Amino acid sequence: MTTRTLELRLHGFGAPPVPARAEIAELAPADRFKRAAVVFGAFVAVAIVALPIPIVHFMLVPGGLLLAFVLGGLRLREDAIFRDVSGGCPFCATEQHFPLFGRFRLPKDVHCANCGRKLTLERERESP
Repeated sequence: MTTRTLELRLHGFGAPPVPARAEIAELAPADRFKRAAVVFGAFVAVAIVALPIPIVHFMLVPGGLLLAFVLGGLRLREDAIFRDVSGGCPFCATEQHFPLFGRFRLPKDVHCANCGRKLTLERERESP
């Protein structure tokens, strides 16, 4: 797994954009497989535990197996994930770390912890 830092920008409706910094982890195929195997194993375990429970096993076993394959497959496709995003709110100027998890995709919506407004995280625009 390698980590890189990107300079991004945060903007909200009616506010000028402010700089933000995102730390991105690029996952090697072995790391992606490990993450997918953990999720797959957890939901298969739920399905196995639910087998002897009357009535509940009609929904929980197929649901657990379906989720194991779907969520495991999604984790297997994640080649880059968010590790840390920090920046200031363009409305209230509060410096903060934004709780972002999962696949690295831009633009990404976040919310300010101080004023609660919706912000959009996106790439810096290239200057002509």
